[in-house]
Amino acid sequence: MGAVVVRAPLRVALGGGGTDLPSYYREHGGLVVSTAIDKYVHMTVSARFQERFLLKHLEWEEVDDPSEVSHPILRAALEHHWDGGAVELASVGDAPPGTGLGSSGAYAVCSIKALAALSGRELEPAQLAEAACHLEIEVVGRSIGKQDQYAAAFGGVRAYEFRPDDSVAVRELQLSDHVRDALRDQFLLFFTGRSRSASELLGAGQDESALHRLKELAAATATALESGDLDRVAELMEEHWEAKRRRSPGTVTQEMEELRERALRAGARGVISLGAGGGGFLLVYAPDAERTRASLWVTELPFGLDSRGCTALR
Repeated sequence: MGAVVVRAPLRVALGGGGTDLPSYYREHGGLVVSTAIDKYVHMTVSARFQERFLLKHLEWEEVDDPSEVSHPILRAALEHHWDGGAVELASVGDAPPGTGLGSSGAYAVCSIKALAALSGRELEPAQLAEAACHLEIEVVGRSIGKQDQYAAAFGGVRAYEFRPDDSVAVRELQLSDHVRDALRDQFLLFFTGRSRSASELLGAGQDESALHRLKELAAATATALESGDLDRVAELMEEHWEAKRRRSPGTVTQEMEELRERALRAGARGVISLGAGGGGFLLVYAPDAERTRASLWVTELPFGLDSRGCTALR
């Protein structure tokens, strides 16, 4: 078989982040609302004539055996999802890792999908998401949740209910054209310039009462989006900011506070930090998008919506 090209979307979490951690949802159940965006992890993989594995990511690796691979996700993916000979694999992302857009989960999903496609296997989105969750959480041992893998596998704007028995209910939100247009045009992503380890932040201790509140806010956000009430979405974003601050130390930095206040003074209606916080991207709801853009000194990442999820392009 020739080269396989696969992409998996990054995501913007709109509510409930943290309740997808096994330590929480196995006792209380979790709920996350997120949208996949048209920024991706891209991966190309092909069988090699030579006997050594050649991997090109943020580093360049050439090894005799998958166990020698230094990249933890690629090592685990090759050991658990590939039983063929040597491969050549190259990957690139549309956003830096560790910035709150779910790049690690998308990378795991993309790796498994690419290796499966190369061997002629097709995985359903739920199978793909669970395989990626198992790889990152159980095999690699990261203290992370499951929302990123599901968002990358399924795509779209969806609510993910994480149940105590480890099953996951996936529901696509029914949105008007007005809301979809607003998500594309009036919800803006700004990069704080700082990356961080989600696993370290999420493993640093969580305020359970704040997580309960984040789950409630996720449910309310889904309702507001489906009813077209963007004013209510903005209110919930502000409540989300405070709940995430209570959830875990280090979630909100001084620079993030300054950016939020400046955006609100420029007419933004709501601001939330993405992922585990501590840096990364801020999501800003700004009906007057140009005024808000002009007020901030940090880099914007323009985005649209992805509806396809992880896809083999050839």
